[in-house]
Amino acid sequence: MIYPLMLLIVVLAYLYGCFSTARVITKSFRSLDIYKVGTGLADTENIYTFVSRPLGVLVGLLDIAKAYLFLQVAQILLNWVDGQGLLAGAELLYNRNIMLIYGLAMLLGHTLPITHKLRGGRGIFTYCGVIAFFAFYPMLVTMLLAWLIVMFFKQIRFSQYLIVILPVILTQVMKSFFPQLLGEMPDYFITIMLGIALIMGVLNYIVSKKLGEL
Repeated sequence: MIYPLMLLIVVLAYLYGCFSTARVITKSFRSLDIYKVGTGLADTENIYTFVSRPLGVLVGLLDIAKAYLFLQVAQILLNWVDGQGLLAGAELLYNRNIMLIYGLAMLLGHTLPITHKLRGGRGIFTYCGVIAFFAFYPMLVTMLLAWLIVMFFKQIRFSQYLIVILPVILTQVMKSFFPQLLGEMPDYFITIMLGIALIMGVLNYIVSKKLGEL
């Protein structure tokens, strides 16, 4: 029963990731088809650059919240099920490693949504929400630095690369010097986070390839 349910949650996480806040916001506020604007990507960067900076910021914040809240709600519900004794072995469904798989499924849904012919966004802010769930302070510091780089140096692409890899580095630094900020996090989990960062890089490579940027 545990593994089919786990698979079901993974599928739900993927479909949830397919929900495009970029598409909904541009359609609702500007009556635009985001796929016909700028780069044609349903993502924050496209809206921020070619539609409206405030709307771009809004979509970015919504994507962060979308991913972060999904994992929070899933953990709370699964913890409740476990506490009630409704399902034997339910603790396996919300351990740290499995929750990261749910987050990865959301990223895949955002970048390669089956509901929109695999035409998704880069998933940078969805990634922020996922990693913030596990390493809140490293991601918070990273986002502040990325924001400063965009504001003062206009380096959007570099800030995206920073967002992908810096949280992993900061997590290792904080674990070494400020472990109380991370709670109970085994060393191997940082290696898993690095793996997710590499997958994120591959997904962005696929998106960039589609756009002819590479």
